[in-house]
Amino acid sequence: MRRFLAALLLACSTVVALAAPSLAACPAGAPSGLQERTMAADDIFTGVVSDRSVTGNTATYTVDVQRIYKGTLVGEQVSVSTDTRSRACGLPRLEKGSSYVFFTQADGSDLTSDQRSGTSSATDAYVARVESLLGEGQPAVPPTPEQATFTTVADPPADVQRLAAPGAALVIVGLLGLVFVAWRGRRRA
Repeated sequence: MRRFLAALLLACSTVVALAAPSLAACPAGAPSGLQERTMAADDIFTGVVSDRSVTGNTATYTVDVQRIYKGTLVGEQVSVSTDTRSRACGLPRLEKGSSYVFFTQADGSDLTSDQRSGTSSATDAYVARVESLLGEGQPAVPPTPEQATFTTVADPPADVQRLAAPGAALVIVGLLGLVFVAWRGRRRA
């Protein structure tokens, strides 16, 4: 019986040891539902991967942004970084030319994403689910403002002398009035 229990314990520990790396690949604790992932993300947007570069354990994707659902992205193009190591749950296999819905976290001025964030292919069904939570979003580039029109004024602006003349006239009339009152007061006395 002891040998059986020892063999069973050895078999269980072997299964746990072999399964541990796959369990550690994407640790639990990340938001599981779309609504939770939406609340956890700093920026949510659709875009097409236009370039990919790998430096060390980091893949950086250049993304041409199409629509912004959450956050404030600046410009039509952003860089999204991810860890390429298998245990880091990164997104090392996003394809150039493909469209994705990105759920990113801001890390200073950098955007990061991984498998647990919600980033996925921009299928019609997935985009519809995101839009049901966040609305139709905004275009990456704000619309250009309408052309300003200028109207010429018929009368040129008045010069300073024309504007000051009425005030100067009132000052002179006031001073003459004071002189008259003072003169009249001396005459009575």
